[in-house]
Amino acid sequence: LRATQSDCDALRESLEEEQEAKSEIQRNLAKANSEVAAWRSKYETDAIQRTEELEEAKKKLAARLQDAEEQVEAANAKCASLEKTKNRLAGEVEDLMLDVEKANTLASQLEKKQRLVDKQTNEWRQKCEALGTELETSQKEHRSYQTELLKLKNVFDE
Repeated sequence: LRATQSDCDALRESLEEEQEAKSEIQRNLAKANSEVAAWRSKYETDAIQRTEELEEAKKKLAARLQDAEEQVEAANAKCASLEKTKNRLAGEVEDLMLDVEKANTLASQLEKKQRLVDKQTNEWRQKCEALGTELETSQKEHRSYQTELLKLKNVFDE
């Protein structure tokens, strides 16, 4: 009976130790569960907050993207307009270059004509100078002949 009593005491002691271990494990489990719940709550809150921030950032980026696309479209339209203007001006420049070539040709022809006129003018000027000199010589001769004629008339009259 003593042996059974001692076995019974040993089993009770073992049971108490097991119950203490069990209650310690349950306390640790409850603590771990509460920590898990706290972490889960924290991370869920953080995740919701972060999701909201990301959604807000996504909306802002979408708005910026829309603005950028509109700016690109406006720039493309302006580019097309400038390209048309460039082509029109290139055509005008080509026309003006043709006009310049015509004007240069005409100017060259007019310069040739002007040189001919200048040459003829110089020839006529030289002829005029020669005639002027000849006229002066003739007039001097005429005067001298008149003087001589007067002398001869005076001599004849006397």
